[in-house]
Amino acid sequence: MALVNENYTNLKETYLFADIARKVNAFAAANPDKKIIRLGIGDVTLPLAACVVEAMEKAVKEMGVQATFRGYGPEQGYGFLHEALVKYYASFGVELASDEIFISDGAKSDCGNITDIFDNANTILIPDPVYPVYLDTNIMCGRKVIYMQGTPENNFLPMPDDNVKADVVYLCSPNNPTGAAYTKEQLEAWVAYARKSDAVILYDAAYEAFVSDPTIPRSIFCVEGAKECAIELCSCLKLQASPVPVAVTPLCPTLWYVKLLPAKKCTLIKCGSVVKPLNSTAFPTLSNVVQKLYSVKKALLNVVKTLLITKKTLAL
Repeated sequence: MALVNENYTNLKETYLFADIARKVNAFAAANPDKKIIRLGIGDVTLPLAACVVEAMEKAVKEMGVQATFRGYGPEQGYGFLHEALVKYYASFGVELASDEIFISDGAKSDCGNITDIFDNANTILIPDPVYPVYLDTNIMCGRKVIYMQGTPENNFLPMPDDNVKADVVYLCSPNNPTGAAYTKEQLEAWVAYARKSDAVILYDAAYEAFVSDPTIPRSIFCVEGAKECAIELCSCLKLQASPVPVAVTPLCPTLWYVKLLPAKKCTLIKCGSVVKPLNSTAFPTLSNVVQKLYSVKKALLNVVKTLLITKKTLAL
């Protein structure tokens, strides 16, 4: 007899954003004269930029020629995209090697998939409010979840409490949904907490492209010691979808910095250089066409860099 994972019964009946959409649609139907400002799930509203269309057309045409055709790609992602991401991170002061990057099919799925490397006995610390996927994926595994409150008093940026013991800490900066972003000093405090507690920080940097203040870190790896305790998940999609939304593809590369170290009874996970690559069975990578798109986006990245981050040109 097939048995159900009873932890699923602890989930809410519907996904948060689906519930929001249902309520918005009901209100719109009842109030057709009202203009609605939508604060639910983000979406794009403008057509593809010309440079994105050109990049995708070029990549598709390559697949139609024997000399440039590609079948299944490397499990960890193509080298040309690795190189582009290394240069991108270097643009804000983070040095990464190609083998420290794992490219997958999206930051949302990774928020859930990455929990597979952690034992269910871990205690999870999650900020509130924050992206609902953090909570749901851990509820489905039956893990103990505790919350740290983001409030107007702390600018929606909860800080570590030495009296709170957690094994895995979720941080999102800039935060979804508040937009609050941690300073370097605040991230240093979190890194110190994690190193002292032997905890792992799962750092969601999906919205780093929105950071315009040069004093705000765009990666937790801007902080010394973070490579010893943090795994970063970063979406390149936001680079191309803002400040003017551009729908390039729902598939977005994700950066992970992972090291599994054997310890007593093999129960600890530490972060550092990659010694055990993530398996694409659980962490699928992207198609050649999509990876080509992200690796040859110089023109659009220049637009984003000029309008949103600085007036300097970003060259990949």
